[in-house]
Amino acid sequence: MEGHMAVDRMDPQFLAELNERLFVHYTQGAWRAPLGYRLLNLRPAGVARWGGIICGDARDAARALAGVAAGGTADTAAMAQAWAQASAGAADIRAVEGLRERLSAAPLPSDAAPRPTGSEIASNTLTSNPDGPAILLSAADTPLDEIVALLIAQAARGVLWKPAPRAAASAHYAMRALAPAAQGRLALLQGDHQTGAELARHGPVIWASDTPPPKGMVLLGTHRGA
Repeated sequence: MEGHMAVDRMDPQFLAELNERLFVHYTQGAWRAPLGYRLLNLRPAGVARWGGIICGDARDAARALAGVAAGGTADTAAMAQAWAQASAGAADIRAVEGLRERLSAAPLPSDAAPRPTGSEIASNTLTSNPDGPAILLSAADTPLDEIVALLIAQAARGVLWKPAPRAAASAHYAMRALAPAAQGRLALLQGDHQTGAELARHGPVIWASDTPPPKGMVLLGTHRGA
């Protein structure tokens, strides 16, 4: 019932365009068609179908890495302000996704996560570039406000974000709000575990989930919702 009510409150244009919106990734400072081809269908409660996502592959990761490296200087204050204006709409999308949470109007910036130690780097089997941009892998039930705070906090370094497929729509909504002020320092790649594993090869990971990370993954930090 809550999902159906949330659909009624959502921006009708945004809802009508979700099939196309979920298909694209955000890389190199713009919404772009993915280079991969693996389709994953999405069927949230509240709407018959939202279409599907194309799971990012190695080519998508390489394009996103190049875009973040060439990005400008992120305006984190403007990013926080943009999210304060957009967060109310995100709550409705999360409800349709079947995820209940209260979204605040102004997420507090997270402290910068520590760099991996030499021993962590030496024992790593997944990450080939520990000095690369942050790779944010988030679970569906990690509060969106907290994910946004992590994106803002790490924007100066550069972030490649792969959300859980179940949260694809709210991730798209959040990136739409944050991207203009991020000046190319953020990238959003939709996908599954295979996509996440590919991204983890290119930089230290922020693991935003209550489940433990895969063994051997170099972590920039962990973040678990309350």
